[in-house]
Amino acid sequence: MSINAGNAHLEQLGYKQDLKRVLPLSSLIYYGLAYLVPLTIFTTYGLVNNMTHGMLSLTYLVATIAMTFTALSYGHMVKAYPVAGSVYTYVHRSISPHLGFLSGWTILIDYMLIPMLNYLVAALFIQEAIPGLPTWAWILIFIAIVTTVNYFGIRLTTWVNSGIIWIQIIFIVALLIFIFRYLAVGGGAGTFFDWSAFFNATEFNQPGMGWGIIFSGAAILALSFLGFDAVSTVSEEAINPEKNVGRAIIITCVGAGIVFILVTYFTQLAWPTAWSEIKNVDTGAYEIINKVAGSFMGYFFTGAYVVGCLASAMASQASASRILYGMGRDGILPRRFFSYLHPKHKTPTNNIFLIAVISLSAVFFSLATAASLVNFGALLGFVMVNISVIVHYFIKNKRRSGTDIFKYLVGPVLGALICFSIWYNLDISSKELGLIWVILGIVVLAVRTNFFRKLPPEMKLEE
Repeated sequence: MSINAGNAHLEQLGYKQDLKRVLPLSSLIYYGLAYLVPLTIFTTYGLVNNMTHGMLSLTYLVATIAMTFTALSYGHMVKAYPVAGSVYTYVHRSISPHLGFLSGWTILIDYMLIPMLNYLVAALFIQEAIPGLPTWAWILIFIAIVTTVNYFGIRLTTWVNSGIIWIQIIFIVALLIFIFRYLAVGGGAGTFFDWSAFFNATEFNQPGMGWGIIFSGAAILALSFLGFDAVSTVSEEAINPEKNVGRAIIITCVGAGIVFILVTYFTQLAWPTAWSEIKNVDTGAYEIINKVAGSFMGYFFTGAYVVGCLASAMASQASASRILYGMGRDGILPRRFFSYLHPKHKTPTNNIFLIAVISLSAVFFSLATAASLVNFGALLGFVMVNISVIVHYFIKNKRRSGTDIFKYLVGPVLGALICFSIWYNLDISSKELGLIWVILGIVVLAVRTNFFRKLPPEMKLEE
């Protein structure tokens, strides 16, 4: 489909093409990977490795399969509605305008707070390596850099993101080379092929172990995949969005999962007893890196991880600004502010600056609290996307023959159940804070719709 065809589809949905279509498939993939942060694999390395007694690679396989169901659902919905707004658009057009607003409002805390989380984590890491500046100073510097890049347009954002992604890829490749050399000279398992590095039957059958622990670990690792969905928020800036956005989402999700599975398999070979010997599960990644590659790679990891956090902040700020743009364009939020586009760069600059202001809370916000809120919004959003597929394709359009039953019913049901089960197991504080945010959204919606007696402003379901 050409750019003009994509614009025509957008006009059929009642919108005018204002954002620039400049993103090919490769840029969309970079965008998703930047948001996801490939080095996130090392964030939970020690914790889940210890939990699963070394079967981290198997646990990543389970998590990859689980999240792929939701990735496929995103791919289905972007074909139907290739517009900015993501979850908000899919739910309000397939199910209900009111529920669409609440779904978008809920997942918005994911997009709005991820930049803040990344600024805080990056500042903490870099302060360890360069202790001269306080944390708050690094946070301000990072916010200024990311906001400036986003201000000048999505094309510049993807160029920067692609460079940062390659830094992370280079680190992962370099680490694997060190691991291969380590194994070749008899270190670790002393072999490149050992089934127990993937599935250790002896440990699996120990009391307290089994599939329950593997699935509990997968619930934690599923959070490492958050970000593949962000590709859907730039649909109006994508070339051939009906095809390329869905492809990018699936490639990002499955591709990241494959990398996670392979890297953790080889790290297990390099240190088979790591799960019982790691001194600090929170920083276990440093221990495995220093063991097989030395302190230099430890510093390289810090640098790569910091720039990865900035790439994620860049992508999430862009995504949040476009969801707000979608809500502003529909009139559910004040149109004059939220639907404004810069006349030259065609970027929602008001929203970009708003996210930057919110990100300043990183100076005094609790990392644990913010992380919990991010998980709350993202997982509920995933549930609603899966339900949207069922309603739009299986119920409304009666796509029920052959493989359609799996694509539009079985797969989305599995995706919704998996995401809901992970959400259900979040800590109580995150659910309490998330509920407060949802209640605030209900209040905003009630005010904008005369207490639900009319549809949200200018929202029209397309049949």
